[in-house]
Amino acid sequence: MEFSRQGQVLGNLLFELSSEALGLLPDHLKDMDCAKGHLIFCHCYPSCPEPELKMGTRSHTDPDFITILLQDLVGGLQVLVQNYWIDMPPNPGALVLNIGDLLQNITVSCVFCHL
Repeated sequence: MEFSRQGQVLGNLLFELSSEALGLLPDHLKDMDCAKGHLIFCHCYPSCPEPELKMGTRSHTDPDFITILLQDLVGGLQVLVQNYWIDMPPNPGALVLNIGDLLQNITVSCVFCHL
């Protein structure tokens, strides 16, 4: 329960910082109910002794607002840059923040509203 509570605290802070980065008031995204609810998924992808045989998740975007990923030594995270998949070297203990589809759509809308 404490992990969940701290995740909500971190999420709220990230929404405030994102709002400010867009030139908006800190509570803008939270006032749009972006911070309502949260889900916690825990996936563990152990190291494979035969990496050529492993199968990861399919290519995808994150359909939510923000995904927070805790990296380990295994790695495997890739990002799509100009139609090429780029390996992201693991930084053990680092938190990687992925902007999800919903936040990306809202931020694009916010930018156009303030032009």
